[in-house]
Amino acid sequence: MSPRDWVRTSYTAANKFAQQLYTPRELKAIVLFLLLGIVVLLYRSGSHLYFLWFPSQRSANEVAERKQQDSLYFALSAVANVRDSLFFSLPEDSLLPTAVLRRREHHSKTDDLRPASISLNNGTREDFERLPSVGPASAELICKYRSQRGSFRSLEEIRNVHGFGAVRFEKIKRYLRLD
Repeated sequence: MSPRDWVRTSYTAANKFAQQLYTPRELKAIVLFLLLGIVVLLYRSGSHLYFLWFPSQRSANEVAERKQQDSLYFALSAVANVRDSLFFSLPEDSLLPTAVLRRREHHSKTDDLRPASISLNNGTREDFERLPSVGPASAELICKYRSQRGSFRSLEEIRNVHGFGAVRFEKIKRYLRLD
């Protein structure tokens, strides 16, 4: 197969494939944009190469202006590089304002709780929701159990409430009291 035949068959196959994906109008637009991009690249690289090979074709003012713009760009870039290298070499915590750091800190439900601060027999649903690993549904179960069976006789009796096993009881027992 000659190179010309290979190009022709490749073009035909690519054309059939492209027609499956795009309409003829879309294909023309894509080809136009690709050709325009290639022309811009060729012009920019061609003018750069031309003035690189024939520097005398530029006026002295134009050369001086280019050098000044380049030196300003490089000066600003150097400042930015120093700032960026300093920024990325410091630990993240030292760069953030304290207000942002305070917002990022995780607050636990137990931060505001004192030991033996919630009464099992007199506590409300909202009080029980303040306990660790107790949500609205679990708090409601505690209140239902208390209303059906009467007051709790011991702290361990909360383990009779559905969903409160040994692990969960260990998490909350220090915050509970009976009265």
